[in-house]
Amino acid sequence: MLCMVENSFPCYTVPMFIETYIIRQLAAFAEYGTLTRVGEELGITQPTISRAMQKLEAELEVTLFDRTKNRITLNENGLFAAEYAKRIMALQDEMIAKTLEKAGLQKKFSVGSVAIQPAVSAVESAKKIYGGIEAGYEINDNESHLIRSLTDDVYQMIILLQPFDDSLFESQKYFSERLSVMLPKNHPLAGKKSLALKELAGETFAVYSEVGFWEKVKREKIPGVKFVKLLHHEDSDPITAITQASDMPSFISDRTTAFTLPENRVAIPLSDQEVNVTFYAVYKKEKASLWRELLAEMKNAE
Repeated sequence: MLCMVENSFPCYTVPMFIETYIIRQLAAFAEYGTLTRVGEELGITQPTISRAMQKLEAELEVTLFDRTKNRITLNENGLFAAEYAKRIMALQDEMIAKTLEKAGLQKKFSVGSVAIQPAVSAVESAKKIYGGIEAGYEINDNESHLIRSLTDDVYQMIILLQPFDDSLFESQKYFSERLSVMLPKNHPLAGKKSLALKELAGETFAVYSEVGFWEKVKREKIPGVKFVKLLHHEDSDPITAITQASDMPSFISDRTTAFTLPENRVAIPLSDQEVNVTFYAVYKKEKASLWRELLAEMKNAE
């Protein structure tokens, strides 16, 4: 702000402090382009955003927007200011993440998940990215329980079967998973191109766990199904252990990459919608900057 002093020498006064929430809203407007989208992303109302932007213009004494009856857009000054706003918010997020990391508060990463595969993958990625981080997971098909536990910081992330976004949480797509049934080649159904779970009625399956939503679906969709839980050594692949220990049918995921199908078995895709799913990673908005690198890797997991 320009002022004049004695002898007409110009001087400048320091502007008032601009609150961080205003800077974040300006950066968000530059990214999303409308008040509606900014409101949705930040969980605030359009009038609240409008007042914040008017306050910013008044503070700077510069018009940042072109306004028409039904639209508001950033003008040249607004675009210039928004670039700084984005840089400021990125630095703030980095400061929070790095400070917490230095203080040892980023040394725990616990995942609650409705299924095993996405939980294992998330933990492996976290260990790879964050070095000596303490990481683990729990499987629970009760989504309400998972959400409550995320709220209470029991978990740093949960894996659900649908996105979950509100004022506290946000989510992003993780990956899709498809199940097939592994059958001995002499099984009556071994020649099928695909199978529905109901066609496996009365079968006894070899499994290495009975947790997560998959097992509930199998029990509900396969009439008279039985499961035999087989033990395997921790240093061996469980699917390999199953096929070596028994000739019973079993299930295999298309996410299982370190396994070669035995010559005496065939894998037949299952057609049921319930076993062909997409997983979503859900986390607290305020903690997103802590897990930025992990979320970036998870976004490309498909």
